[in-house]
Parts: sequence; structure tokens; C-alpha cells
Amino acid sequence: MKPVLMRHTEIVEQSFKVWENSNPYIHNPWHYHPECEITYIENAQGTLIIGDKAIDYTSDSLIFIGSNLPHEFRGINKETPDLKSKSYSVHFQKNFPGKDFYKMPELAVINQLFDISARGIKIHDQKSKDLAKKYLLKLFKSEGVERVGHLLKLLNIISLSPKLEILSSQIFGQSPELPQNQRINQVCKYVMDNFRNEITIEQLVTHFHMTPTSFSRFFKKRTNKSFTQYVNEIRIGYACKLMFQENFSISQIAFECGFGNLSNFNQQFKKIKLITPSQFIAQLSKKDVL
Repeated sequence: MKPVLMRHTEIVEQSFKVWENSNPYIHNPWHYHPECEITYIENAQGTLIIGDKAIDYTSDSLIFIGSNLPHEFRGINKETPDLKSKSYSVHFQKNFPGKDFYKMPELAVINQLFDISARGIKIHDQKSKDLAKKYLLKLFKSEGVERVGHLLKLLNIISLSPKLEILSSQIFGQSPELPQNQRINQVCKYVMDNFRNEITIEQLVTHFHMTPTSFSRFFKKRTNKSFTQYVNEIRIGYACKLMFQENFSISQIAFECGFGNLSNFNQQFKKIKLITPSQFIAQLSKKDVL
């Protein structure tokens, strides 16, 4: 199921777009767009499919969706047709203030937020959500420099929030979400470049000049995961991406992602996603999207 490119109408007099969505539990189909999106859901309930993850959303949800990240809000089925959902959104290009704007040291935390948003973010801290809603609503009434200032304030509130949940796997991000450590970043880049093929610890320790024991200890300390767990999560994330975007059989996907056999793929997929590959595909293919 390939996501649809959605082009938002550009307003010549404005650098970004805000709007209120109030419909009978109907949302856009599986899609992506070059703009970043921040959406506050005031009244709605359903499932958000974002990247390779499906999460429940309810009223008082705040979501930050990065550029070109596929997503779809699926409202729950309602027998009463006039029930309304209500949300507020802003769409904006990251570099609307200029490509070098976020290089200023004062904006480092916002620049980091954009990197994380490539995987989608859900904000859980209530104080942050309340403040974010306040400034999102101000965008509807403000103009000029004040309007730009409110958007930057909104970004700053989210970037400083203590409870951010990263939603989709690293395969949808631009870089691994790891501590700033040159060696661990090199290891993760190696995995991202080679996960479709067989990767062993023996290969890594030769490449990075470490012993198997020291490498395992080093990797676990910095990622809080075993190396095998990390590789499997990358592979399963890529499998979900193929299920969204290509017309492959499950066995083709398994081998395309670097699994040596279908049985191991099915086992790891269920372990990580809590459902089987067939159930995951069936969930995406539901036609009763309301």
C-alpha cells in the first residue's frame, strides 16, 4: 500500500498553513507530505498509523510528524453519523525561516527536535500539551513577526518537553537516535548500510578492532539493547516499510530484510510487533476507514 503524496495549498502571503479540522470522524488516507506537521487532537478517538507503528490516539493528543513520514489517522467507527472530530494543525517547511536559521546555537534543541521528528513524536507531558495548544491556537489569530514567533515558541515547548515518545523505527529516521558518541554512531551506520545481508558480531569486532566481549558490553551500555535485538528491530522496521510501499510476498520481504529463513522472520516480527506479518498487512488493508 503505497502512501499518497499530498500537496497542501500554498498561501502566498504566509510561510506556513494552519487550520481547524472538524469532520464526522473522517481523516485523510495513508499519505505523506514534505511539510512537517504538528496536530493537537481536541476531540477524536482512533488509530494513528505512522511509519511502521500503529498507536491509539484520543482527545488531548499532541503529535509531531516529520517531513515525508507516511501516516494516517483512522477514526473509530461510529453509528451516529453526525459525531464530530476536532483537531488543530500547522504544516510548515522546516527551513521556512532560511536554510541556515537553525544553525544558530540558541536553536540547537529545535534542530535536534527536527531530527527526531523524522520518526514521529507523541508528547505525553500535560503541561507541554497545554502550552502547545495555547500557542497553536494563537497562530490562527496572529500575523507577521508575531505569527512566526508563536510557531518558534511552539517548537521550543515540544523540544523541551520531558515526555517525548518516538513512534516509528529508525528505518524512517535520518540518523540513529543515540548518544553523541563517534564509535557507536559508526556501528549504527554500519548496521543501517548492511542489515539486508548477514551481519555477525565477528564482522563488527574485526571492522572496529574490538573483542566480542568488549563489543557486546560497549553496545549494550550505549543502546540498552543487545546487538542482535538492535539488528532485528532495524530489519522488522524495514519489513513494515516494504509492506506499506511495495507489492512483495511475506517470504520475499523476509529475505529482502536480511532474514535467512521465513520462520525466524515470523518469530521476530511477532516478538517486536506483537502480531504476525499477515495480521499486520490485514490491519493496513481495512477498508472501513472512518
